[in-house]
Amino acid sequence: MTTIHIHARDIVRHDAVGNFACQSALLAQSAGYVVRLWAENFGENCAPCSIENRKYFGESIQPDDLVFFNHSIHDPMLEDIIALPNRKLVYFHNITPPQFLSETDGRTAENCRRGLEQRRLLAAFDGILANSRATADCLLEGFDPVERARWQGRVVVCPPLIHADRWKQVKACNLPASPERRHFLYVGRLVANKGILELLEVLDDLSANMPDIAVDIVGGPPDGAYFETLTQRVRQTEETFGVPFSFYHGISDGLLKALYQRSTACITHSKHEGFCIPALDALAFDKPMFTPPLPAVLELLGQAALPLPDDDRRKAALMIERFLNHGDHAAHARLRQERFGQLRLLANGDLLLQAINDLGAA
Repeated sequence: MTTIHIHARDIVRHDAVGNFACQSALLAQSAGYVVRLWAENFGENCAPCSIENRKYFGESIQPDDLVFFNHSIHDPMLEDIIALPNRKLVYFHNITPPQFLSETDGRTAENCRRGLEQRRLLAAFDGILANSRATADCLLEGFDPVERARWQGRVVVCPPLIHADRWKQVKACNLPASPERRHFLYVGRLVANKGILELLEVLDDLSANMPDIAVDIVGGPPDGAYFETLTQRVRQTEETFGVPFSFYHGISDGLLKALYQRSTACITHSKHEGFCIPALDALAFDKPMFTPPLPAVLELLGQAALPLPDDDRRKAALMIERFLNHGDHAAHARLRQERFGQLRLLANGDLLLQAINDLGAA
């Protein structure tokens, strides 16, 4: 049997890239491959096999083995991987432009800058996948002109997860009902590039016209300067408008499912996305998802997109209020369900498995 080595710099719980590496491993195992997972940083996760430290990788690979490499930030091992004679597949998850990161997070900003510079190196792989057409375009922009022409139209667009309807197997936790409130749900990292402080400005204006809302925020890290600023800002909104906020971090899938089920709508104000799994999950739970007009998110949501202006908080709040109080919810539900059906097919694993099989057959 053929061995495939799956790499990600980080494989930890609640990390989208790490989760995808684990799902890819399970898919490859089910197709008859011998799978080995490699990471620089790893901890609690859902891996179907043990995760090995990448510093020992060079001692383990054999001439006929395949490599599946996940690239989402600067990776010091990339050039060593490219130098291998083995057949190689890369998945580009996109990288946040450093200007969107907090000034206090200089290390991450530098890793993002260097990661974007590495895009040109990915042209050396035998196969390339990306999580959206917008991400594929971002990747090609980083290629030299000759390589850009060679790869144009050949990057496989494949969602960064296996089984979009995975929530059916999760049992929801019991969560107190609050019929007097309309809950808004945010799911994502609590960092500057997710635009949460800007989102709170929209929610302030919305609270003035819809005082019956409540806000659930799921994500981390639950500490640091940005989180402190965020919680102070939340307290101001609570005191001014009487809108309750709840923070959740490191929660179970059962509790997250219950929060999605209880929500009236989901919302994000991210400044950059390569895909946006919370938007896909909103479709899975048949919830409207309000987002900025980011190309990758609009591509993901299709006709079910509810884009908000990212430079006019009052207009954004008015658009949310009009949709929830006066929108055609039955018509929009049909759009959500149709789009989710399409994404469920795209995320069934066939695209990724075909790319792996093509790699081994070449």
